[in-house]
Amino acid sequence: MASGKKYLTVVTVVVLLTMVWLMHSFDHLHNVHSPQKTCNCVTETAVTKRPTNKPICLPPDKTFTEDLLCMEMPSFLPKYKNPCWKTNGGQLKCLPYFMLIGMDKSGSSDLFDRITKHPDILGNRGKLGKETWWWSWYRYGTTLIRKEKKQTFEEYLKFFNKSTLIIDSPAKTDKNGYHYGITGDGTPMDAWDFRGWTQIPQNKGLKEPKYLTPDLVHHVNKNMKLIIIMRNPVDRLYSDYYFLQLAGNSPQAFHNSVVTSISVLDQCLKQSSMLTCLSGEKRHQFWNKAARIHIGFYSEYVRQWLRVFPKEQILFLRTKDYSADITSHMSKVFDFLGSRPLSAAEMTSYGINLKAKKHVTARKKSKGPMLDETRELLTKLYDPYNKQLAEILHDDRFLWRE
Repeated sequence: MASGKKYLTVVTVVVLLTMVWLMHSFDHLHNVHSPQKTCNCVTETAVTKRPTNKPICLPPDKTFTEDLLCMEMPSFLPKYKNPCWKTNGGQLKCLPYFMLIGMDKSGSSDLFDRITKHPDILGNRGKLGKETWWWSWYRYGTTLIRKEKKQTFEEYLKFFNKSTLIIDSPAKTDKNGYHYGITGDGTPMDAWDFRGWTQIPQNKGLKEPKYLTPDLVHHVNKNMKLIIIMRNPVDRLYSDYYFLQLAGNSPQAFHNSVVTSISVLDQCLKQSSMLTCLSGEKRHQFWNKAARIHIGFYSEYVRQWLRVFPKEQILFLRTKDYSADITSHMSKVFDFLGSRPLSAAEMTSYGINLKAKKHVTARKKSKGPMLDETRELLTKLYDPYNKQLAEILHDDRFLWRE
């Protein structure tokens, strides 16, 4: 039996190394006529604000997605707290008031579930009543690994049709005719999955992305409230690995996957910037079958959101703190969203401060702890980016040193 396990481990390593070799060969062929540049360094912590120049509008091209940046957005109705408007035919349409954009396996499902238990806050008709998958996936005709039919902006709005009816109802309207109900989108991939950047018309012909999801979200609603909950990236990766049941089923298989995944990243960084490497389709597809190390470079993604949105519009939370004191964190979230405060008794009656959590990865617990050498390797990998994040947010808790 032991020899069988050893044989499986050897086979797993050989398969992963073969995939790395093939990807390296593809990189060489793709870049044989391109200037080589080395970028193994960590980028600067400063957040550069992009000039607010109007994007260039290009003629329609089927190879790109719907040109959202050149879509004229209507004025939102002042009697609605949620961003809503009426079409020429008189139909009420609504965008989400807030987006919980990340991170995967950091408690976002549990957090969104508690947020939408507030009587004035509504979910959507996406996955788990939470995830629309539109901004990072359906808009570009993809999911984690499969191709899908592309969805338009009008199809995105349909995720909020039911919530729109409730927002417009007397139940969510005060005596002055003000509609105080709000709805949200809780897709955790939106914070980091920028693979679709090559399909944004304004990025045509570019080797590195200029416009990303934050730019698109800002265009449709510059006042969007954003929430990001983050977990120690080392622990997040271990949970993610077993949740998706990736390239093996043991701490040793996880270690092998981490090593090969880091190798793929290192090869890319010899030729491209970190952001470009983290946003590449073929690297994503490799990591999706090995270990999704790319999600843990939080500072790279946070920088992109802060480049477009003011810090006051983004609430940053840590999973560990949230888990230790759910009640105070929920009060903080409701205050951030401008929703009426709830007493501890009300939170209990609505089931907001219950201790039981949703979507805990049980498989990880059954496999035991991560190998010490793997934790050391990942800590070394993420530490420079954790330092960046702590500097950007002016908060040393995001060093995850406890």
